[in-house]
This record gives sequence, structure tokens and C-alpha cells, in this order.
Amino acid sequence: MLSRLTEGKSSKGTSSDGWREASVERVLCLFDAEIPVDNQFVQVAATLADGGRFVVPVDNTTAAQALKPESADVSVEYETRFLERPATITTEWVQDVVNRFDITTIFDIRDHRSTLGGGEFALTTESNHVTVTPGNEVASLSSCLVPVARGPHLDTTLNIARVIGETHDAWIDFFHVVDNDESRSETDALFEYCTNHLGDFDEFDTWRYEGWSPAQAIVDQSSYYDATVIAAPQKSRLREFVDGSTTEVVQSLCENTVVTVRSGDVDASRLDRWLGELLAPKN
Repeated sequence: MLSRLTEGKSSKGTSSDGWREASVERVLCLFDAEIPVDNQFVQVAATLADGGRFVVPVDNTTAAQALKPESADVSVEYETRFLERPATITTEWVQDVVNRFDITTIFDIRDHRSTLGGGEFALTTESNHVTVTPGNEVASLSSCLVPVARGPHLDTTLNIARVIGETHDAWIDFFHVVDNDESRSETDALFEYCTNHLGDFDEFDTWRYEGWSPAQAIVDQSSYYDATVIAAPQKSRLREFVDGSTTEVVQSLCENTVVTVRSGDVDASRLDRWLGELLAPKN
């Protein structure tokens, strides 16, 4: 199920209970003025905030009115807080908003390709960070490819995949690329973990794919889906900067929309946080 909040921080667990009733996520949603408020991923961010708080910088009262729960297309309930959108969204501004409203997830739908796989705000704020890299426009968001592997961002990635599935009645394929060194039992254990984490959500399938390059496999298969949901890189920011990452390749080469997920609970070194502040999007 989705992260629950205790003492101002989120703690993760799985259950077959109604996760919407238990969700108290506090979401900061960043999107460009030209993106309509009924955008598919704005709706996803609103669903994520169901039961919690939805904080959005807007340019006018019309946009604010359209984002109130009673005006949204999805059936959700959340406390709305609308802020005047600054001319430039800086790391300092985001940090201030996160602190003032106790934000748990930053949902960034702005039209830019984040440096090093996205998630720079997660490093500087310790909030979850979801970055949407736009791809080919689709009439409906009905299918998602979700590459999965053991790592620090897996739980949050599963949460976001579920919210997309719930919001748009989308089918989810959990995709794991293996080489000859990984046994089937290891892959089965990974898929069992994913299944247990999803609770009562069952609109998904699992796919064990044998190949030498996870990045190439993901790019090749992504063209059959409306979106790809991928976890942020697991390597350090310095190694990402020098060597690149699977996530960066997927963001750059996939033709569909790529949703990159980074958990704010992941410990980062002082160097990583400095690189996060240096590389955070400035607009």
C-alpha cells in the first residue's frame, strides 16, 4: 500500500486494506503553466494526495478552482493549498515549501529532462521525488512498463505504479531483466515481494526477460506502453556523473513518457547532497 505517515514522516507497509483511506501523503505538484490541470499526471498526483494535502503553485484562480477536489475528474479528497507560482522554481523555494507544509512527495511534471535521472530535490529535501519526462502524447494512459530490481527506491516505485494503475485503470507489467547469473528463484522472490507490496491491486503481470543490457531491453519494450515507470539510479551521484546510468539512458531514449521515482528515505553522502543541490533544476 502507499506510504503511511507517522510523526510527520512516512513509514512503509503492505496490506490488503483500502490504501486510500490510510494514505496521508502531502504532495507538492510542480507543473508548467501550459500544462492543463486535467493532465493525466496531474490527476495521478492528486490521487496520491488523497486523504492528505495537495500543494500547487498556480498562476491564476481559474487553475486553482479546477484543482479543488470537487472539480477533479478523479474521486479524491484532500486539503488544498495554492501558492503563487514564482518566476523561477529554485531549490531554496522548494525546500521552504517542503518545510512549511511537511511535504512527503514532490511530483514534478515540468517539461524538462532532469540531470542524472531526476530526484535532485529528494537529495536536498528528503522527500520522495517523482519526475515526469514527457514522451509521445497518448489519448489515455492505459498501460505502464515498470522495470523492477532490488534497491532502495523499489517500494516507492511500486507505490507510484499502483497510483497510476488506480487513477487511469491502467495495466501494469513488472519487468525484470536477468542475465545468466541470476536464478529463477531469485526473480520469483522479487516478483513475490512486488505482489505482496501491492496488496489488493491485481491489474498487473510479471515479465522475466533475459538480456545483456537492462537499459536497451527497457527502451526496446517501452514503445509498446503508454508510460515507463522506473526507479532512480542506485549508484552514487558521482558515479552517475562519470558513468551515466540505466535511468538516464531510459529517460533519453524512450519514446513514451518516463516517470522516474526516487525515495526520500535513502541515505545520501554529503557529496551526493552537494551534487543534488548543484544539479537541481533551476526552472
